[in-house]
Amino acid sequence: MLTKKNKRMIRKMRKYIKTFPLTEREINQMVEDITGMAEEAQERNEDFETVLGKSVHEFCDDLIYSVGGSRAPGGRKLLRATSIYFQIFGLCGIVGSLINICFLNGERMHELWILAYSIGMWYLGHYGEANCNNTEKIKQLTVGSSIYMIINLLIYCNEIIIAIDTGKAFLKASDFPLMIVGIIVDFVPAILYLVGARRNRPAGEQIEVENR
Repeated sequence: MLTKKNKRMIRKMRKYIKTFPLTEREINQMVEDITGMAEEAQERNEDFETVLGKSVHEFCDDLIYSVGGSRAPGGRKLLRATSIYFQIFGLCGIVGSLINICFLNGERMHELWILAYSIGMWYLGHYGEANCNNTEKIKQLTVGSSIYMIINLLIYCNEIIIAIDTGKAFLKASDFPLMIVGIIVDFVPAILYLVGARRNRPAGEQIEVENR
């Protein structure tokens, strides 16, 4: 009889394995093999997680590749990388805003907006990294990145409108190159995040799309 901890691990592994383009028979066979490993580890009074020698997801990746030659959906690494990017830049924005508000007497409303924006960016990255292996969260990840891009689009449109209204020769303004850099920094990672989320769809959905 498996312990509660090992049962939870096996349920987690089964859920992860089901995100790959495998038949139900192949999935059941793998879970059966993993269950046998867990039972043997218990009989030897060994910790199953220690016996695996790596994380649950890494073990499943290796097992699935060795059996069927399937790799994890390519979007997972892309989603994780862009999520880390958002966390780093969001955290920098949070720290910078707090310093300006608390010590440098920055314009309070502006800094509060930057703080809220940075918190949102950090959370987008945190949520993406936490759920990059969870195909059930693809919709939320997609919506989150879309909202982020819409907010940024509105910000840049507002800046352009203000520049035009004030009669600034916008295309010749010294801050125009900085805006281009900002657009690249803001939108390219967001697009990659969105691509990663879409490529991380459940295997069944990907097969269905390919067969259309």
